Amino acid sequence: MTEIERGPARFQWGPASGGAERSFRGRRSRKRSAVPGAAQGAAPFKRVWVASLAYAVVYFCLGADKYLTYRSGADLGLFTQSISTVFHGFSNTTEGGSHFKIHFSPILYFCAPLLLWWHSALALVAVQAAACALVAPPLFLIARKRIPENLAFGVAVVGLLYPPLAGVTFSDFHENGFAPAAVLWLIWAVDARKWSAAICFLLVVLSIKEDQSLFIAASSVFALAYFARRKESAGVRFSLGALTLSILTFAVFFAIVRPLAGAVQAWQPLHFYGLARVDDPSAVAPVWSLSKLAYLFEAMLPLAFVNLLSPATLLAAAPFAEILLSQRSIVWTMGQHYAGAWIGYLLAAFAFGVVALYERSPSRAVAFVRASQCLCALILLFASPTHWGHYLAPLTAHDAVLDRVIERMPAGIDVGTQDEIFAHTGFNPHASLGMGHDPATVLLDRSFTHSYWVEKTLPRIRRELRTGKARVVADWDGVTFYMRKR
Repeated sequence: MTEIERGPARFQWGPASGGAERSFRGRRSRKRSAVPGAAQGAAPFKRVWVASLAYAVVYFCLGADKYLTYRSGADLGLFTQSISTVFHGFSNTTEGGSHFKIHFSPILYFCAPLLLWWHSALALVAVQAAACALVAPPLFLIARKRIPENLAFGVAVVGLLYPPLAGVTFSDFHENGFAPAAVLWLIWAVDARKWSAAICFLLVVLSIKEDQSLFIAASSVFALAYFARRKESAGVRFSLGALTLSILTFAVFFAIVRPLAGAVQAWQPLHFYGLARVDDPSAVAPVWSLSKLAYLFEAMLPLAFVNLLSPATLLAAAPFAEILLSQRSIVWTMGQHYAGAWIGYLLAAFAFGVVALYERSPSRAVAFVRASQCLCALILLFASPTHWGHYLAPLTAHDAVLDRVIERMPAGIDVGTQDEIFAHTGFNPHASLGMGHDPATVLLDRSFTHSYWVEKTLPRIRRELRTGKARVVADWDGVTFYMRKR
């Protein structure tokens, strides 16, 4: 086994044999005894899975409350529309056709069976909760290789408590929700030299979104240099293969997939970087902003900055660059799905940072892991990116009115509506946001006075009422259904 440097600490990474293996095992055993009550065997790993299951259940319940009380947003409706049309277009009205015009996300096909069977957007809420919960096992396995199992369990708990991850889990469904766990499982497989598993996880990561190809390409360069320096031929081959495959995936998306999906205009995400038309100029922020530094601070504070003890933090440079180069402030706002791009890399760096700290001082490593757990918990309670108070509420009679209205709407009706209702109409391929698609009917809940699409649509429909181009068909407790003349 080869010894490598990890900050100020030294530890071994990779397959061992002979005396080196016996020496490492003895040293690791002695260091584990430095932490009183260190758990042994499979019990801590079982606790990790139990904690992950509890995380998934809790966040599904929270997400279900958000959905059932009409506080979910447009993305949930968008992805429900796309995935429910898996056999005929994979399309949605918001993006004006196939989702593959915008993003390369084959992983969404695996969501289709559950969504079609459940026939509810809650299926996607459950999928995202489970996907994010899976960050804990690989974090534990990465850490357990080098530190006591109970301390490795503490590292996994930090992953589950990490506020940016909570923001991704609780936000509306998005393919980015798959990235944190998939990246961590890939890093674990490479770290453990389990190349078959690494290939499988590599394919999973590349199937999430086209930007993952760029992140994997950047990470592959780091890995290639690492393995070449240590003359590990298997690692060199894997790194070269990952680099080649990531570049090929990115090229195939733009050269083949987008044209086949019907793309005829510029790639829509370019507007995030000032390279395409922006409908709302007020949403554009300067390239350089102090709030971007605040975003980095929010990412690292819950980890007590322990991730900075590991060079693995550099793996997060590419996804952070994607976020921070954007001119749209929503991209670098905690609580949005965009954070899913870098969370996996930063949590891995935290695990390696704890190892480096443990090699220097076991008691200090324990203290920092506990401090990180406390910071995460305090942020979730008092400054959570999930904004619990805004999105969580008890069911009301008005929610029941909305349920009945949506249930009684004719299947396939051409209707324009607002975010909160659109999230519940994803199985209707003709439902859309607002009036941009010139819908035959409009459904608005006027009690949502601060809803973006209510504020945008209501003045226009009122003008049409005055000119006789629209009429009110029904009104239930402020939920109004309009018929338009086109």
